[in-house]
Amino acid sequence: MREADKKIWINPVVFELHIGTQTLIHEAVHAAHTCAGKGKIKILGLNIQPSNYARPFFMRYTDVHRQDLEREAYAVQTQPNGLL
Repeated sequence: MREADKKIWINPVVFELHIGTQTLIHEAVHAAHTCAGKGKIKILGLNIQPSNYARPFFMRYTDVHRQDLEREAYAVQTQPNGLL
């Protein structure tokens, strides 16, 4: 998500890879981060955890704030029903 113009850009290849739904959910969480912060990106404080499988994807970020944002997005994305 690009905060500056409030647009989510998704590479069409995610649909060919059959991860389109997960990607849309993940990016929707980032949109919610921006809405919660009224234009600035803000942690939602969700009380759910991502699957262990997703851990390497958000732990690679060295910035702790970014890591927390990605953790939340992966937490929602990896829920068994795809939603909260």
